[in-house]
Amino acid sequence: MKELHVTLSPRTPAGDPPEPEELIKALLDLENSASSDALVREKIASLPPEVSEIGLLSKLEDKASAEKLSVQVNEAVQLLTDYNSRLASEMEYRKKLTTMLKDFLQAQKDLLAQAEHRLEEYTEKLEKVYVVRQEVKSHIQNLPDLTQLPDVTGGLAPLPSAGDLFNMH
Repeated sequence: MKELHVTLSPRTPAGDPPEPEELIKALLDLENSASSDALVREKIASLPPEVSEIGLLSKLEDKASAEKLSVQVNEAVQLLTDYNSRLASEMEYRKKLTTMLKDFLQAQKDLLAQAEHRLEEYTEKLEKVYVVRQEVKSHIQNLPDLTQLPDVTGGLAPLPSAGDLFNMH
């Protein structure tokens, strides 16, 4: 019995679809992204209002508190700059991941279409096999039963040999 292996391949060369393992790794990497960094988001949320509200500058009473506020503002600026940079990188990564997902999805749709087409072909072939099978069964049933025929081999003389056929008497 011949074993046949069928290999399907995506037809769309638009994008190189990623391997499932590559896609899974890329999705798992999002768990460590900037937008899911609760610690930094909590630090940003807990910044004192004096850092972001200009109206509170009038409440400064002396140079020491102004210098302290200046240090807090610079730290907040650095924190926000770093976080915004990480968010921008994450956005680029997400765009890349979106392209990967689109390519992967398209490749899967192509493979599904090919598999469905093959299934149709094989279903049609199977139907033909069933028809032939039914015809063979019918033909076998219509053949005469050889066990019911009289025994004709017992009383016949043997056939002449080749030498006897060419002897001229």
